[in-house]
Amino acid sequence: MPTSKKRTPKVRARLSVAQIEIVGQFNDYGCENRKLAFGEVARKVLGPKPFENTPNGRKFRSECEKVFDRERLP
Repeated sequence: MPTSKKRTPKVRARLSVAQIEIVGQFNDYGCENRKLAFGEVARKVLGPKPFENTPNGRKFRSECEKVFDRERLP
């Protein structure tokens, strides 16, 4: 009798309160520094290694990019 494999629940990354505040600040930085790319602004704001290679770090990066790109739209 075949048995079905149990699915492991997908872990969703959650941003901390401090990260949510930084995401909001990217709106201002995107507006003030129109000539800089996302990576340049991230390093300016957050230091030399702005995003960790973890699920939370990738989520943080994607949220920052969304806000940054939204501000760049004409």
